[in-house]
Amino acid sequence: MNILILTREYKNEKLPPCGGTGNFNTLLAKELVKRGHRVYIFGVNKTNIDFDDEGVHVHYTKNLFKRNFVYDLFRSVTQKFSFLMPYHFKIHEKEKRDISRRLFAYIEKNNLNIDIIECHDFEGLSLFLGQKIPYVVRCHGSFSVLEKYFGYKVEAGRKHCEREAFKKAENVIAVSRFSEQVNRELFGVSKFKLIYNGINIQEFQPNPNPSVIPFSVFYIGNVALEKGADTAFRVFARLAEKFPQATLQFIGRETPYKATLDKEIQTQTLTDKVVFHGYQPKENIIRLLNSAHVLIFPSKGENFSLALLEAMALAKPIVTSNLDSFKELITSGENGFVCDTDTDFVDRISAILTDGVLAETLSQNARQTIVDHFSIEKMMTETLDYYTTVIKNHT
Repeated sequence: MNILILTREYKNEKLPPCGGTGNFNTLLAKELVKRGHRVYIFGVNKTNIDFDDEGVHVHYTKNLFKRNFVYDLFRSVTQKFSFLMPYHFKIHEKEKRDISRRLFAYIEKNNLNIDIIECHDFEGLSLFLGQKIPYVVRCHGSFSVLEKYFGYKVEAGRKHCEREAFKKAENVIAVSRFSEQVNRELFGVSKFKLIYNGINIQEFQPNPNPSVIPFSVFYIGNVALEKGADTAFRVFARLAEKFPQATLQFIGRETPYKATLDKEIQTQTLTDKVVFHGYQPKENIIRLLNSAHVLIFPSKGENFSLALLEAMALAKPIVTSNLDSFKELITSGENGFVCDTDTDFVDRISAILTDGVLAETLSQNARQTIVDHFSIEKMMTETLDYYTTVIKNHT
């Protein structure tokens, strides 16, 4: 097949840092290439660039708002006044039309015979793709879902385009049962193909002789309130009283919230016990996570977490917040712990830090869960089967 992925995010050192969707797109694209398919990334973000990434053809173009200051200003002004909201929606629609126009011009210019397009749900990039080429929308987590279910503040134009795009989307992939539920409730989507995210379990192998940092609590993800960075620090501050040698180690992109967090760290005189590793390439992430004693996932909202899959595949004891999507992976007490409160986190992490048998049992069960149910092979087989069905049914 000739497959094109339309996206804001793709993980590569030549591009701006991205989140889980970018990691997923890179994994998906390279696995498709390994299986003999031709894959094109059409990215829309802050830069114009073309390059080859292990057989994946990557083309990025600046979006309308980065190319034209007037449009960006108009977007900003119109969102501030309710009577201008129709114009705010129109300017966002204009950007989506521009994306589709540039996409099809790229396909035509390069004589690409694209069989299918994959697109993420957030921002409604698929709004004006039409029916010329069949496409699927994979629900990594829309801004509308983040606002309604997890309290994020979201620009109205983004939500508008998501609503309109889902009205036209005929082929929708849910990445979890939770994803199905919220998108059915919010957008009225009635038909889904459930395909859980998968990871390369050979790549994410536990180190047989790891240099574990004793009493280290690792956090992976953007250092942000939405990901629970505040919870992680509150929990750690209490742990540090019980375990003076404990450290809290953040892996992930730093956001403006880090300034607030730094003040809290200084106030509680824990500066020498909190480490910020920043945004890291995959190889470093694997190395760092292999050194963790325990991992904390205190996020306030997730559709389905690749980072959690990766940590579990590395056979690490996990504690998570009580999210429906986390509970699709974690059976509390068997392959990790699900926590409701800060006290739960403190108690569960304390047990892991002091009980080697418990930590080992949780770790091995976590790894087996990923091997049995969330491998890249399973995800790729289901994805390609779905692509084939969509192409066959396209009229």
